[in-house]
Amino acid sequence: MGTAQARLLKGATVLVNQRGLDDLSMSELAQALNVRTPTLYSHVTGIDDLKRLLALHGLAELDRAMVRATIGISGPDAVRAVLNAYREFVEKNPGLYAATVPTPPRSDREWSAAVDRLMDTFLACLQYYGLRGAAKVHALRGLRSLVHGFVSLESSGALKHPVNRNDSFAWLIESFLAALEKMAAQSRAEQTAGVRA
Repeated sequence: MGTAQARLLKGATVLVNQRGLDDLSMSELAQALNVRTPTLYSHVTGIDDLKRLLALHGLAELDRAMVRATIGISGPDAVRAVLNAYREFVEKNPGLYAATVPTPPRSDREWSAAVDRLMDTFLACLQYYGLRGAAKVHALRGLRSLVHGFVSLESSGALKHPVNRNDSFAWLIESFLAALEKMAAQSRAEQTAGVRA
């Protein structure tokens, strides 16, 4: 990525975090960067291309934050760290996160690979539990649903009850960890039974 494109991406990130992804426009970005709108088209083909770049950037930054959070830890601590890093990223980058949510087109290998790297980071934090097959997929989907659901409700202002949201998030994490332990124990029992058979 060249310097000009990096500057464009940085400016777009600031805008979407301040005003939301849906309000992003090429003219607004040009004004924020103090350039003429046609100048932007030498770096991106249009608003959809710009949003794609934001998605790639957001996925990479989210993945880096999650990886950093789990250095040197595993098991339940790694799951807690990943979920808290994810939530912190969204709190700081609501618009950039919104860009990461759409499913990439099947033809876009770069975007799909960025999503796959994020899924690999999630799976790495679950490795301790030794889940296989469908159980592994259930755990991954549960992990993603837990954090995406919570941060989406939180960022939209839907969680208005005075009960502390941090406490609610911690409660969800601990409940999920308890479910993981149960799934792991069941998986170990099934593997042992399979060996004996």
